Amino acid sequence: MGCNFRCLHCQNWTISQQFEKGEYYTEKELALLIDDARRRGCRNQNWVGGDPIPHIPFWLRVLLYEKENMPVFFNTNGYLTIEAMELLRGIVDIYKIDFKYGNNRCAERISDVKNYMEVITRNLKLAKDYGELLIRILVLPNHLDCCLSKILEFISKELGKNTRVNLMDQYTPHWRAKEVPEITRRLNSYEWKKAIEMVKYYGLTNVIS
Repeated sequence: MGCNFRCLHCQNWTISQQFEKGEYYTEKELALLIDDARRRGCRNQNWVGGDPIPHIPFWLRVLLYEKENMPVFFNTNGYLTIEAMELLRGIVDIYKIDFKYGNNRCAERISDVKNYMEVITRNLKLAKDYGELLIRILVLPNHLDCCLSKILEFISKELGKNTRVNLMDQYTPHWRAKEVPEITRRLNSYEWKKAIEMVKYYGLTNVIS
């Protein structure tokens, strides 16, 4: 439960904004469940949410009780401090980071976060150094030039053309998306075709769509 973003179009808003009650587990109880899953063939523990960032201290304590060697998959928006990244160094095996916006203005207007580009680009570089990196991009309608183009350019130039990217076309307006006029509809076929062309233009070679 919980997230440090307030994305107006969030499809999991009842979880991310804590409208649901949820269930409480102690660190030890959760570690026992994870160990049992590992013994039954589970390949990794996926720290997600909402977003796992607000709960990093809890997750680190869970690891103290785990007995099995279970890889950690950190499924996140990537908006965390340098100190938090250092805490995760050597613990997280795979960083799955959502690259949501290509500029600070869109990030603040839609997700209520400041200095987005400075934080996300720094953490993407650190994640690449600290473990395996997978970047997920949800293409927003009317945000190809202001966001997607800038995102793909950064990945190509700063992270490498072979960086693993999951480009997604399934955006659907949820929660309070009507407050942002240009994202009150789904992506159209022209926009998706243009998104694929952008990927080719920037030379990315490891993209799943």
